[in-house]
Amino acid sequence: MRCKCGMFPEIGDIMKNLILLGSILLSGAGFAAEADHYTSRNDLLEDISDRLNSDANESLRKAVENSKALGECDSKKAELALYKELRNYFANHTKGEIVKGLLHSNNTAKRAIPLNESIYGEWSIFDGYLLGKKSAANSPLALSPMIKVGEQLVGIDKLEHMFGMGFKYFKSHHIKGKKLRKVLKRGIFSEKTILGGNILATGVFAYGDLSANFNGMRFWNHVLQRRDDVLGADQNIGPYILCVDNSFVVNTENPIDFKNYIDASMDESVNCSKFATKNGARKYKRAMEKRGFSCPMSQSSLNEILTKYGVVTPKDRKKRPISHWIINTDGNEDVSYFNEF
Repeated sequence: MRCKCGMFPEIGDIMKNLILLGSILLSGAGFAAEADHYTSRNDLLEDISDRLNSDANESLRKAVENSKALGECDSKKAELALYKELRNYFANHTKGEIVKGLLHSNNTAKRAIPLNESIYGEWSIFDGYLLGKKSAANSPLALSPMIKVGEQLVGIDKLEHMFGMGFKYFKSHHIKGKKLRKVLKRGIFSEKTILGGNILATGVFAYGDLSANFNGMRFWNHVLQRRDDVLGADQNIGPYILCVDNSFVVNTENPIDFKNYIDASMDESVNCSKFATKNGARKYKRAMEKRGFSCPMSQSSLNEILTKYGVVTPKDRKKRPISHWIINTDGNEDVSYFNEF
C-alpha cells in the first residue's frame, strides 16, 4: 500500500538525514539551540539593529574586497565564488563572523536565560533528549540569547537559520531551479528531524525557524538581486552588491537592513511552536501560563504575517499560500509527523 503522507522527500534524503541525526546524537556537535520568547519578555532590551546592520555591511565590503581577483562578475562561477566568500561572515556560530560577534561580544545588548530558569526548565529527555539531558543546563548554547531588532524580539539562532538554511533554500530554488514547494517541504522535514523537532533532538518544532529559513533565502537572493523575490517583484529590495566593469562593488546607496527580514513570523510568541510529544506541549503551555502569557500573544500580529506571506506558492497545484509552510495558526500543540503539510 502506498503511503500518502503528504511531505516525504526521496528515500535517499531520508536515509541521509537519519544517518546525520545518528552522528549528531553520538557527537553532540549538532546541538540545535532553541529560544525562550517569554521569560523576562517585558524587561527592557536595547535595539541592536544599527550595530547588526553595520557589521553586515562591513562584512559585505570585506567579502567584495577579497573577491577582487574573480573577474567577469556576471558569470555564475563568479557569483558562486562570491557567495563562498560571504559565507565566512554570514553563517552559523562556528563559522560566521557576524553571529560569533553577537554571541561573544560584551558590547552587544542581549538576554541570556539559564536553561533551568527558562520556559524549558521542566524539560526531560522524554520531551527532547538534547534539551532535556543534564549536561544541557551547562551549555551556553542550549538556549540562544535573545536580541531586539527594530521592534522584534528574536533569538540569535534566527540569524543562523537565515544565513545557513536560508542559503540552502536559496541555492536549491534560485540556483538549481528546484520548485519552491519542494524546497519548503524539505526544510520542514529537516526541522522535524535533524534541527530539533523530534524526541531525539530538542523536541521543539519551531515555525519561527521555518520563517527564518525562508527569509534567509530572500536575503541571499537580494545580495545580487538577479532574480525576483518570491513574494513578488515589488519586494526586490536588493541588490547589495553590483557588478561594475567586471568587478563586484558594494552598492553603498542600498545597504542591508535586517528590519526588512526580521518580523513577527520569527517571534515564537506569535508564530507558535509545536512539540515532539503531547507532554512537552503541556509543559510548555504550563510554563507559559505561569509567566502570564499565551500563544499567539498578539492575534493582530499573526494576522499581519498571514497577510504578508499570503502569496500563492509558485507551481503549487493546490494554490496554497507561502504562509501554509512557515506559519502556525493552531497554537502550541504536538506536531504531526504525517499529513500535516
